[in-house]
Formats: sequence, C-alpha cells, structure tokens
Amino acid sequence: MDEEKCAQCGTAAVPGAKFCESCGAPLAAASQPVSQPVEGPAITKPAPTYAAQAVEMQYQGVGIRFVAFIIDAIILGIISSILTVPFAASAVSYDAATGAVTIGAAYYALIGVTFVIELLYFTLLLGLYGQSVGMMLVKIKVVKEADSSKISYVDALVRTILLLIDAVPYVIPYLLGAVLIWTSDKKQRLGDRVAHTVVVKAQ
Repeated sequence: MDEEKCAQCGTAAVPGAKFCESCGAPLAAASQPVSQPVEGPAITKPAPTYAAQAVEMQYQGVGIRFVAFIIDAIILGIISSILTVPFAASAVSYDAATGAVTIGAAYYALIGVTFVIELLYFTLLLGLYGQSVGMMLVKIKVVKEADSSKISYVDALVRTILLLIDAVPYVIPYLLGAVLIWTSDKKQRLGDRVAHTVVVKAQ
C-alpha cells in the first residue's frame, strides 16, 4: 500500500492525521469527503404477471334446453291442474241438445292464473338459483352475458315475459326461439338478448 505524503513538502503523513506535521498543510486524503452509499427506496422487481386463461363458455343449444322446458312444462301442468280444476266446470259448458259450447268468464280467469303461475315459477327460480327444475335436472343454468355472474330477478322476469314472443308461431311452439338460438353465436333466444343473459353448462 502506498504511503501518503504531504502535497506541499513531501513529508510522510502520519496515519489518520488531517494536517502535515512539517508544514501544517491539509492532507489530500483528509480533504476528500468520504463517499457514502446513497440510500433510497428499495427497487423491487415487478411481480411476474400471468395472463388469465380464458374459460370457453359452453353455450347450450336448442336440444338440451327443449328437454329442460318439457320437464318444466310437466311440472307447471301439474301445479296448474291442481289449482284450476275446481273452476274448470264453470269455464266451459256444453249444451248436448244444441251442441253449443259456451266459454265463460272463468275460462279467461284460468288462463290468467296459469300465466301468473308460469311467471312466478320461472322468475323466482331463475332469480334465486339461475335454474328452473328442468335446468337443474339437465345441468344447465342462466348467467349474465357480460361476466357469467348470477342473474337478477329483473333479468329472470324479462326472460320469462318474452317467452310469449319466443313461442311464436304457437302452432309450432317456440319455433321463433329455436331459430334465434340457431342463428346466435351465443345461442341466445330473444329473451336472452334483451336481458343480456346466456344459457351455459352448470358446473
């Protein structure tokens, strides 16, 4: 290691001294500030990011949805029969002598009651579970189109009311709904498109 000397007179410096013992000149090493490491916020490397894997939605088509609807229709038929049979006799009367058939006011009341039963059945079940009984049995469900989250009671109500249009033409029930599902990338009938819902495979 080189011995430090005074820059003025060349006298060897005493280790640790700040001034030369001979001429009193400040020593070069003492005049230089000791560099300190600059402290600062720790530099952290960004955590690695991983692209979320998109889960392909398994949109359900006409076949399995038709099976679910048939199951629901049977259930609704049983419920409606239990509630409306006592009034059926007064709804339609037949005169054997003349062959005339008379439709009373009770007939239209029964239609209204049946509609309300269907409305409540689908709205409450879909709003609560995202599934009707038929959908539960075939393992499909209704979810929001945007994020696959649970639908609201309003969404369920909209889907149910628009069954009236999806059922056109009534001589071939739900032909319009089937055509709309066949021509949709997300297999949506009119009720799904308006309510922004899709039918997918239940997990």
